[in-house]
Amino acid sequence: MECMRCGNRSKRYFAVYQGKTVCRRCIGFTGDIADIEPNTGEVSIHLPFRLSETQRKASREIYQASLSKDVLVNAVCGAGKTELVYETIAKTLEASKTIGLAIARKQVVLQLAKRLAEAFPGIKVQAICEGHTNILDAQLFVVTTHQLYRFPQKFDFLILDEPDAFPYVGDELLEGFAKMVCRGRMIYLTATPDRKMLRRVKKQEMVEVKVNARPHGHPLPVPSIRCAPYAIQLILLKRWAMRTKGRKLVFAPTIRQAEFIARLFGWKQVSAKSKDLQERIDEFANNENGVLLCTTVLERGVTFENAQVCVVMAHHPVFNEASLVQIAGRAGRSAKYPKGEVLFLCGYTSRSCLNCMNTLLRSNKDAFSASSL
Repeated sequence: MECMRCGNRSKRYFAVYQGKTVCRRCIGFTGDIADIEPNTGEVSIHLPFRLSETQRKASREIYQASLSKDVLVNAVCGAGKTELVYETIAKTLEASKTIGLAIARKQVVLQLAKRLAEAFPGIKVQAICEGHTNILDAQLFVVTTHQLYRFPQKFDFLILDEPDAFPYVGDELLEGFAKMVCRGRMIYLTATPDRKMLRRVKKQEMVEVKVNARPHGHPLPVPSIRCAPYAIQLILLKRWAMRTKGRKLVFAPTIRQAEFIARLFGWKQVSAKSKDLQERIDEFANNENGVLLCTTVLERGVTFENAQVCVVMAHHPVFNEASLVQIAGRAGRSAKYPKGEVLFLCGYTSRSCLNCMNTLLRSNKDAFSASSL
């Protein structure tokens, strides 16, 4: 027996209720099933910029590979992962097939749905996430992974953005939803693939398409590491914020630490519990020289022009290698300001800090080698 929503096969989760067999693992997810409208015409892509040659090459490889196998798009932060799958989206829709995008976090869903609506003006794009579940019909859906249960066996292709991110990673229920909605191929987009995905590539169960450079061609910012006691870290942080130009994004390991530092220096602060999270993000984006304290809630899915990054207590266990790579990836994303600054302040040089630095150095080396061919 298998649950058609979450893929559960464990007998202990099945029960009989009012004469019907139900799965207790996903029974708490209630709501109407979405209706995907088939596309019958040509699909045009509107972009305010031209893709780089590297992006165009990767875009073609992704589409061709997805016709026969699952695909891992292993692209550095700021490489334009979403734009890399536009060709696949367009050709899938033109073939009257279905394709959806799933993301772990609500804020990214709303931002991405807006971008896709602009990129595909002839296609009805709909976001489905907490607070946005009243419209359930469209040709292209962008959803949180928690809302995937609304699409049982509905997608010929499913694009899963940041599959290594919380809360999706390690959640068997959410992984089950993704598996059961897709009757065809999966496309994974990430800058920090986990070992499970890399093992699948090694076993040739899926194809890896790598992009080691950003469209502007400049190297990825590599973090500087400064070790000092916590009190000295705060002094170094204050000096860094005073001398550094541009937007300053400061990461702390916990909400308590972020709130303490924000009060100490009179800076704004956000976390996953902030009720005005989007308002604070928009305010920071509009302040060319502002400072924003945050937790890992902003480690992915946000882009600020001319952003500089500092991590306090970078040795803390919450900052693993993938997290630090993503955080460093907030800097230097803009073609106008490609040389962002990244500073790790820590009590000691952790393995995660060193691995992050080495990963970014290796990506820069690989990108340089590819450009020299």
